[in-house]
Amino acid sequence: MAGYPPEEVVEQILHCLPPKAIVKCTLVSKSWMSLIKSSDFIHAHLRHTVRTSHRTGHHLRLLRSVDVEHNHRAFFSLHFESPDFCEYTQLETPFRFITNNEYCKGKTNPRIDVVATCNGLVCLADYLCLIWNPSIRKYVVLPRTTATQKKDLTRVMKSFGFGYDSRNRDYKVLRILSDGFREFEVYSLARGSWKRIGDVPKDFMPHYYSKNLEYRHVSVDNALHWLVLRRQKNKDNAIVCFDLEGETFTEMVVPDSLRRELCYISKYREWLALIRCKIIGQEPTSSGFFMWVMNDYGVAESWTMLFSVRLIGFAYEPLSLTTNGELVLKRDFGDEPVWVDLNKNYAKAFGTKGYKYYFLDCFVESIVLLGQCDAISY
Repeated sequence: MAGYPPEEVVEQILHCLPPKAIVKCTLVSKSWMSLIKSSDFIHAHLRHTVRTSHRTGHHLRLLRSVDVEHNHRAFFSLHFESPDFCEYTQLETPFRFITNNEYCKGKTNPRIDVVATCNGLVCLADYLCLIWNPSIRKYVVLPRTTATQKKDLTRVMKSFGFGYDSRNRDYKVLRILSDGFREFEVYSLARGSWKRIGDVPKDFMPHYYSKNLEYRHVSVDNALHWLVLRRQKNKDNAIVCFDLEGETFTEMVVPDSLRRELCYISKYREWLALIRCKIIGQEPTSSGFFMWVMNDYGVAESWTMLFSVRLIGFAYEPLSLTTNGELVLKRDFGDEPVWVDLNKNYAKAFGTKGYKYYFLDCFVESIVLLGQCDAISY
């Protein structure tokens, strides 16, 4: 039509818009709706957003905190990645809109933990498991399976992993159920179903350093990674990897000097990282941290120590690594997170009195789930 820019120009303009504006644009016409909800457009929009974030240095972090003075109500918020940690926005969770689930019925604050974030999606899980995009207010509740229907989930140890299979443009959740007998299942958002995993490492027992007994894991190079303690192999540390494309397990070795040390697995930029922690109990108490990265993925000889830092005064544990490599720590009881700037050699506490902090990770606003047929708006 005369006066209208070419379709490719319109598409490039739409790539630059934030998620809320994109959702409104689906109402312009059927052709715009079809374009915006297509897999190619959603992928291109995400790619543009990530590139812009890296170019401008404006990165976001998703924070889960709990108000311990008011019924331990959980809050989710987005913050700018900086030592000041300014709030970007509060997020409304979909729990009070999930009325057809027995666990969420009548509850606005059910006990559901954050598994991980990925491309603007948040995986939340405990008795209920869902994939949530807060930027466009959509979520998918994962179905129960034969394994979960047969078990009393209040008595089962549950662990989860969440990541992106970039080769198939698919988001997957790994679930481990254990009540004496372990069952492994993987959920594919593209398939819309769970699948049993049979070939599993026999001694897959992660370190339980987290107060919430969570499996700490990170997603790097199309795989999920856990730091585990091999009870059958001299009680050494090792890394178990779950390949998201092939849905199979493999293993990696850790640096020799970390085989029997207290460590946390993490991610520094696009590298797999390990943070060794050393708590010195003498007065005053101090915490030492040593970060190693795997420069060449899968190459054991490429492990390199990047930095070491010591904080005096309290016992800390890692909460997160920033995009630029700053270390974010928290005290044992979850309060007073500390931002450690290694380049400027200083540490700064942030947070609100009366709150405890349990999860902090990178976040990018996206429109993933916009074209998902079983996604629910709230």
